[in-house]
Amino acid sequence: MMMLKRKLLLAGQILGAMFGTLSAKEVKVLMIGNSFSICVGRNLPQIVHSFPEHRLKLTSAYIGGCPMDLHVRNIRLAEKDPKKGLYRVTIWDSEKPGKSKQYQGNLPDLLKNQPYDIITIQQSSPKSWNWKTYEPSASELVSYIRKHQKNAEIVIQQTWAYRVDSARYAQFGFDQTVMYEKIRDSYGKLAEKYQLRVIPTGDAVQLFRKYTPVKFQPSAEKAEYPKLPSSEGDVVGASRWRKKKKGTEWELIADAHHLNPAGHYLQACLWFAFLYGESAEKITWAPAGMDPKKAELLRKCAQEALVHYKQVK
Repeated sequence: MMMLKRKLLLAGQILGAMFGTLSAKEVKVLMIGNSFSICVGRNLPQIVHSFPEHRLKLTSAYIGGCPMDLHVRNIRLAEKDPKKGLYRVTIWDSEKPGKSKQYQGNLPDLLKNQPYDIITIQQSSPKSWNWKTYEPSASELVSYIRKHQKNAEIVIQQTWAYRVDSARYAQFGFDQTVMYEKIRDSYGKLAEKYQLRVIPTGDAVQLFRKYTPVKFQPSAEKAEYPKLPSSEGDVVGASRWRKKKKGTEWELIADAHHLNPAGHYLQACLWFAFLYGESAEKITWAPAGMDPKKAELLRKCAQEALVHYKQVK
């Protein structure tokens, strides 16, 4: 274990040297995405705040489930009418962790009026495995960003395979392993085509599934309010209760697609290591109540995913 930690730390230092670390200064990031990106804001500002030498300004342009072709349509709409193609824009500052500000905005204004160091893109999760859904939208999106942000680096966030009990696997006609492989292949093709680096979030999720001593098992029992079904053994799965539209009864919203709190931490640790060229295993901050051993495993998975991902540049 100690030898592995030393190797991962050394590899992280090498990565920082190779890819031009943005450490020891303010990093400005814009995420053009959906629910699989906005969740980065839950923990990343707090992690950056725990390193006094670093600062982060993180901006999210969010529409739930937004695929690349909708980003492109929204850009076209907003170019003609700034009141159309609107996103929920959320801004976090690591100097004020736990706080954020929100407003309605469009992508042309964000890209034309504010410089960024990093701009992330990703496909929507139901389409992420299907390379045929990426183009021609990816080409237009990348070209538009490069036109208005000549000094920013466009980076891909690799998304993740759903939990094993997702009903969508029956629609797709394959299982979690195949979804992960197809996602990895599709984002790899995107990275190769446009020479973009990748934040390998999907790899980190899969590593946790490999290393966690407790494997996720779907519950055979019917959930009863207010108890939620266990998501132990996976970083994906964030079910919740909500009241039905009529009456006072509660219904369970079963979610086998989004990251849960452990997944939010894993994602944030990975992003921190990527953005600042630091080892994720140097992180000491963790959400209140998180088991220290689990936090350590999550940091290990984040670092291993980053070290072993073969970037195209």
